[in-house]
Amino acid sequence: MYAHCSRCQHEVEAVYRRPKLRKLVRWYLLMPIVLVPLFPFAASDYVVALPTLMLYMLGLGPVFAIIKDPPTCSVCGAIVETGEARRTA
Repeated sequence: MYAHCSRCQHEVEAVYRRPKLRKLVRWYLLMPIVLVPLFPFAASDYVVALPTLMLYMLGLGPVFAIIKDPPTCSVCGAIVETGEARRTA
C-alpha cells in the first residue's frame, strides 16, 4: 500500500506497526460468528460461560485500538494518510 508522506514529501510505502497481530485480530473479531450456535448453552451457565464472555468483551478494547492504528511511513516513521483517509477528510 502506498500513501503520501507529508514529512518526506513523496509517495512512500505505508506499513502498519504490527501486521501479523492485525491478521490475528481479525480472527478474534470473527470468533462470535462461530460461537453463536453455542450461545443458549453459554447463557444458561452462569458460573463459567458468562464470566468468559465478559473477558472476551474486555478484550475488544485493545483489539479495536490495534485495528484503528494508522499506517506509518516506511522511511521516516511518520503517520501517513492513505487514499481512504484523504477522501473522508
